[in-house]
Amino acid sequence: MAETFEELPRNQRRIALRNEQKARTSGNWGPWNATELPMGMPGSMRGWTASVRRVHANRVWSVLERPLPDGAVHLAVSSLSGARPTWWEMQRLKDEIAGTAATAVEIYPPRDEVIDGANMYHLWVVPDGLPYSLKR
Repeated sequence: MAETFEELPRNQRRIALRNEQKARTSGNWGPWNATELPMGMPGSMRGWTASVRRVHANRVWSVLERPLPDGAVHLAVSSLSGARPTWWEMQRLKDEIAGTAATAVEIYPPRDEVIDGANMYHLWVVPDGLPYSLKR
């Protein structure tokens, strides 16, 4: 049995990527399945993945959920294809996982804090919203 996507036979990878694209195009991502991780990501003893407490997954997206001490929640988003989610897809992900009333931000950090080891995109759900918005 293959352990990673890259280890699947080429034809199975193509089928999986084609199915992902169809689901993205149609908006039919399928139901979210949540897995609790009370001890963090398996094999993660340190780094931010050690504090991931839940994984949400459907036919397109995998979202790691990491609660932070200040009440914010870090959502790390990825897919098999590694394709960047559109703004509307990120909005929908935020709505479906954190709620429609939640405010989330995407951060572009100083260059020396950039970590780019995976095609993963990040949102931080802030507990009290922001002191500014397009309506304020």
